[in-house]
Amino acid sequence: MKVNVDLRLKDIPGQLVAALEPISKYDGNIRGVVHHHDDRIGGRITVNVIFEVRSEQSLDKILSTWKEGEVDIAKIDAFFETYPIQYLLVGSISSKELESITKGLDAMENVASIEIRYTGTANSSSRAALVTGKASKKETLSTLESFFKQRADKHNYMLIRGLD
Repeated sequence: MKVNVDLRLKDIPGQLVAALEPISKYDGNIRGVVHHHDDRIGGRITVNVIFEVRSEQSLDKILSTWKEGEVDIAKIDAFFETYPIQYLLVGSISSKELESITKGLDAMENVASIEIRYTGTANSSSRAALVTGKASKKETLSTLESFFKQRADKHNYMLIRGLD
């Protein structure tokens, strides 16, 4: 998880180092620090810190340490990195198979979003389905790859991965 936070620190020596220490202590990785020494509010200096943490528990520990140390948090944005999912399925794909794919994807962990769009005609069983979405963990991409390959082999349709 990436975190972008604006801290307001007392304008005394050692405050910046003290604010950064909990990030390292709780397995965070500091990506950037911008010290706005000219931007003073109530005797405090604004510092923007961008860092990564592995879990929400680590972030909670960092935030608790800052509260105990009287570090003011002016603004915080945390966001999860996502990985694109994109597959094109072409062939004789029944409505039942599309429903089964949807249920299988819904049951998977770390699939943040999914959308399936398909085309076909009433006269033909041939269809094309575009499956797009986002995964919240990179490891999920290999699980998805196996899922789609097994289904394509079993139901005899063509699978095209990663159109982006």
